[in-house]
Amino acid sequence: LELEDVLVSIPIPHGEQPTVSDVEGGYEVNRARGTLDWQIPTIDSTNTTGSLDFSIRGDDAGAFFPVAVSFVCKKPYYDIEVISASTSRDQMPIDFSQQTLLIPDEYAVI
Repeated sequence: LELEDVLVSIPIPHGEQPTVSDVEGGYEVNRARGTLDWQIPTIDSTNTTGSLDFSIRGDDAGAFFPVAVSFVCKKPYYDIEVISASTSRDQMPIDFSQQTLLIPDEYAVI
């Protein structure tokens, strides 16, 4: 399984600025959403771990939840392929193209 364009969004307390000391990938403070967004280009068998170390003022650990995660996977769990397409009326073959993606509707750590 290969995940691409992985985005881990961690809520941060309003008005606070995190100090990032170490990150694998990239990050951005999204002030409009109030999140620290950690960007990881690819997670696969050769890149299975990563870390983001940051500090921020405050004493409420619950303020960092829920963590939202989004990603794209170009190959699903099962190798599914459409081999033909036809009209429903007369079953005549038609030209088609396909793109297979696995995109989560929602993934959150609460």
